[in-house]
Amino acid sequence: MYKQYLKQSLQLLKQNKLFSSIYIIGTGLAISMVMIVAIVYYIKITNIYPETNRDRMLVAESLIERDKSNTFTNSSSFSYSAVKEYFYSLKSAEAVTAVFRIYGLTPYIQLSDNKTRVPVQVKYTDNAYWKVFNFSFVDGKPYSQSDFISGIHTMVISESLAKEIFGSVNATGKTLSMDFTEYRISGVVRDVSYATPETFAQAWVPYTCRDDFKAGFNGISGLLGGMKVYILCHSSSDADKISKEVSDKFQRYTNSQKKVRIELTGQPELYWKSVFRTWTNVPQNWKEIIKSYSLLLMLFLMVPAINLSSMISSRMNERVSEIGVRKAFGAPRHSLLNQILFENLVLTCLGGIAGLLFSYILILLGHNWLLSVFDTWTSPLPEGVEVIFSPSMLINPTIFMVTFIACLILNLLSAILPAWISLRKNIVDSLNTKN
Repeated sequence: MYKQYLKQSLQLLKQNKLFSSIYIIGTGLAISMVMIVAIVYYIKITNIYPETNRDRMLVAESLIERDKSNTFTNSSSFSYSAVKEYFYSLKSAEAVTAVFRIYGLTPYIQLSDNKTRVPVQVKYTDNAYWKVFNFSFVDGKPYSQSDFISGIHTMVISESLAKEIFGSVNATGKTLSMDFTEYRISGVVRDVSYATPETFAQAWVPYTCRDDFKAGFNGISGLLGGMKVYILCHSSSDADKISKEVSDKFQRYTNSQKKVRIELTGQPELYWKSVFRTWTNVPQNWKEIIKSYSLLLMLFLMVPAINLSSMISSRMNERVSEIGVRKAFGAPRHSLLNQILFENLVLTCLGGIAGLLFSYILILLGHNWLLSVFDTWTSPLPEGVEVIFSPSMLINPTIFMVTFIACLILNLLSAILPAWISLRKNIVDSLNTKN
């Protein structure tokens, strides 16, 4: 039966080339919007190199320090003392790492001619960073715990930076000068895309190399600073237990203080939840988040569905006599409805393929700004950096499944009402082509 439906659908494509082309393009543009949203959040949320543990990772970005008399409020990331006391000591976590975030001027690497300077994106980490995130080393290895504790000037660099500076990825043991300080290369890793912001860098350095890593910000508690924390769970089911352990630690601190209390606003939270966090110092309102994204997806699907429904309605008027003949020969209404929906599903699936192509074209054209299109706060790309998407980010079963589901929804929204109206006409009216 469905084989016959498919043959009829292909025949209708040939007979109504203009209608079919407009329908496919309109469907493709609608679905491409859904695909862009899906691809953007797939890249932001799913496990992607080297952030392959996102599904069992917790993130703690900031805390709030309040006077118990509510006369002042401070908010910032964590200080080194807070990380050491309340996170590194976690018993239920597999690993904990902290990144010391520096805002300001971009460091430069001085080449051997002492004239050329190369801007470099640097992340200041601890040695556990290499366990929480799965980097692929093409040469050497990460800096060790003893290197980190000693504050030795050592560095891991990216593959492309090694080739630019040394002409080869075999850079382990060599030295380079960054901001007039010598660093020894301990290893070289495969390049990381800017699309994975928690790990993107061209060089990774122990934060103990910096003299200011213990310095906190102004506040009473001494817990405010510049560190962001990532907690690796043994499994995602441990997330609540670890969050409670962290919460209990800070609650005990608050109970021991007379003037200040600490609030974590729901942190540490699962990585995918942190992606939707707008304010680091405000608890997330999931009802509003779900509502806003549901409305956005409905807008992407409902508006084109209404337009396509009008086109299908006009087309159905042309087929009223055909439907009347088939009903006269005993064709049941549900069989006719299935055929009409199947015919439109073929068109919609072709539109879905077009939508995928449109979305990939838009992504390639807007690769440098697309990932920030749904962000409340954006920042310009660092000097000399481009956003690169790997094939695994764009071509995967999840994206194709979202495409197919979007096709089904759009097909039902656009086709079922005009089809049902046409099928409700009695046989006499259907056979009267003037009506």
